[in-house]
Amino acid sequence: MTTITTALYQYPLGTQMTHESAALIKEKKPHFLCFPEYFFVNRSLGNHSQTPHNMRRQHTRLSIMSRELDTVVIGGTMPELADGLLYNTTYVYDRGEQLGYYRKRTLFFAEEGKITPGDEFKVFEAYGIRFGVLICADVFKDESFLAMKEMGAQVIFIPTFSLKREETAEEKFKRDTDIFVRGAQLAEAVLVKVCGVKSPYKDFLQARSLVATKDKVQYRVQPDEEDTSMIIFQNIEV
Repeated sequence: MTTITTALYQYPLGTQMTHESAALIKEKKPHFLCFPEYFFVNRSLGNHSQTPHNMRRQHTRLSIMSRELDTVVIGGTMPELADGLLYNTTYVYDRGEQLGYYRKRTLFFAEEGKITPGDEFKVFEAYGIRFGVLICADVFKDESFLAMKEMGAQVIFIPTFSLKREETAEEKFKRDTDIFVRGAQLAEAVLVKVCGVKSPYKDFLQARSLVATKDKVQYRVQPDEEDTSMIIFQNIEV
């Protein structure tokens, strides 16, 4: 077994990392840093729009961040323009170099008609660890986890856009088990879900970041922390 440190960046979408946050990440030295779904957006453009200029800026930001923080960045997601189509895409950068990207396959209802679904699953490798990326609603299909298992993923990062629900803590925790512990069992991998915090830009979010293994929820944000911006550091065994 190998122990790796992951950092879950639970902050409002479309914001800049502060010097204090960067200093904390440098101090903790995580192997992986994961952001929420639609974190790398330009708020003036919105979630479902993009320009070539903004795309270049976001890629530069990701590259510099991964190099300066000396870590692998799973870049939440951003709108990706390609061949006249718009995708919801995670880019992965390893200490300044792009390892690749993954396009969300299972769309949320608000994305339909605006976002084009991806057509393949992907895994990447860093520090000798094989890891995959799924995005938000991908977790509702067993085929996502089974594909990750077949491709040998040991860790699966899941940038997520989590809508606020009126429900009890027991209902929240049951859903964590039903979706994420079960997903970890199907994939035979550790799952790392990272959510964005509500803000005036998106005031209907709940940040329910978590880490799940095939046996349990190793870590979850508590109900009274769902509106709290924080960097969550977790050691996981793979």
